[in-house]
Amino acid sequence: MTETYTAYDSLKNFNGLIHRQPLFISKKLDVDSYHLTFLDAQGHALDENTPVPDFLPQLPDILQAINHHQKTLLTIPGSWQKALFEYEMPGIDLIIEANDRSLTKPVSLHLSYAENAKSNAGNGRTLLIDLDEFSEMEISENLPKWRQQHPVLCALNVNAFTQFSLCQLHDIDLLQGYFYTLPDTSIDKKVAPATQTLMELLVKLQDPEVEVDELAEIINQDVALSYKLLRLINSAFFGLPREVGSTRQAIVMLGQNKIKTWASLLCLSGLDDKPNELRTTAMIRGRMCELLAKHYKGHADVFFAAGLFSTLDALMDKPLEVLLQDLPLSEELHSALLFKEGVTGNALNQVLNYERGNWSAIDYSVAGADTLLAAYLDALYWAKELNLQLND
Repeated sequence: MTETYTAYDSLKNFNGLIHRQPLFISKKLDVDSYHLTFLDAQGHALDENTPVPDFLPQLPDILQAINHHQKTLLTIPGSWQKALFEYEMPGIDLIIEANDRSLTKPVSLHLSYAENAKSNAGNGRTLLIDLDEFSEMEISENLPKWRQQHPVLCALNVNAFTQFSLCQLHDIDLLQGYFYTLPDTSIDKKVAPATQTLMELLVKLQDPEVEVDELAEIINQDVALSYKLLRLINSAFFGLPREVGSTRQAIVMLGQNKIKTWASLLCLSGLDDKPNELRTTAMIRGRMCELLAKHYKGHADVFFAAGLFSTLDALMDKPLEVLLQDLPLSEELHSALLFKEGVTGNALNQVLNYERGNWSAIDYSVAGADTLLAAYLDALYWAKELNLQLND
């Protein structure tokens, strides 16, 4: 594990931005693979002759640190592609967005190509269809040709439920975008009993007046929650010097704020009608906000909670302002979530812009590009390791 992290940690020396997005299987919304994009410090595509980075030979360990499987769509410059084909990398399943397919690749490298639909190229295995570049009519007109030339169609910038519906209507195979992080408010859904119970528990957990014994009792009333919490705290992920035997002991050892946050995360992870990747997004946002807290001179616990609760609207399919009416959050947290105000709100806004690739909207005055990149990479690795414990 240490070697894997060391390889992944080497990405922090990259003088630019790195962006990872899930590729969903359209019909199931399971993650098929991840799209890893390397950009310059302004968020633009790298020049085709960009010098090859030192971390490229460590790609197998880097991909292992990102997700459970190593199937990845890579957007990298031509110079990196050429170098990549010179390395022996058994077991890697790559899809490369590339123009030059004349390079000889190792037999051990499982490789296919992706092409942009705007390039009018053909015969690549995967076709990338940027929804920002095509109207619905153009997509309908081109689909027969695209289907004939490409076995896999992948839609990019699926950033609204109308676009998601369009892709499902046309049986697009893979979807990339932040549609899954938005609430579906098109239908006024009835709140399921399990969801109502969850919200009631979240309200109790966020009560600022709750005492240690009362907080322990609240958590212990949900047997599954108390079991998951103790198992997580006693796992290698926390690495505590001695085993924690009770919820009360955990509260005393870690503090009320941390236990409230971890219990809330475990509650949210129990929702099974949403893609698992949404839980991962909540973790990444929370951890990235937490890591930025020192740069904004804020409280790490509050920053983590802001990132975590920023996914509540998508998890519940309700507007955030409606959900927050019932949660007794601090004024700082409330303002950060609803209006992106205060230092916590500013940091959360930075995290959301990074997640969505809104590079021009990022303000680097408090935390520079290198700081944001390091926090982002740490958050990806952290969330992956946490998911391993939760799914164990």
